[in-house]
Amino acid sequence: MITGLDHITVNMADREASFTFYEEVLGLEKMYDVDMGDHRLTYFCLNGSTRLELIEYYNDKPAHTEPSDEKGIYRHMALTTDGIEALFKRCTTYGVNVLMEPVRVDKLKWTGMLIEDPNGVEIEIVQRESATNTDI
Repeated sequence: MITGLDHITVNMADREASFTFYEEVLGLEKMYDVDMGDHRLTYFCLNGSTRLELIEYYNDKPAHTEPSDEKGIYRHMALTTDGIEALFKRCTTYGVNVLMEPVRVDKLKWTGMLIEDPNGVEIEIVQRESATNTDI
């Protein structure tokens, strides 16, 4: 039986750009690194015990991105915020690729935007109407 989400993993194409994005733009707290021999893992706290795991492989393979409209692939991760407009402004200040500016989604009862991290990963940012309004 599933009890929660442990971590989400992103393979980094650019370590410095990824750290700037996740630490300075999104404001995530870096937890620790683990050197696995052929790659390094860096963990950031998302909330509680849920972590973001960034992988830096020590090889020269080229970066690969998937189109977001193909069927049967992982699409994006969705993160929550309580200040979507301020986060949008910070994204534009840092030159983050904004795929969709903040827009109210009445049917879902939240405001959301789509951005892309330096590795080509699509991230949805959601601000719900209230902390208790988590179900539709």
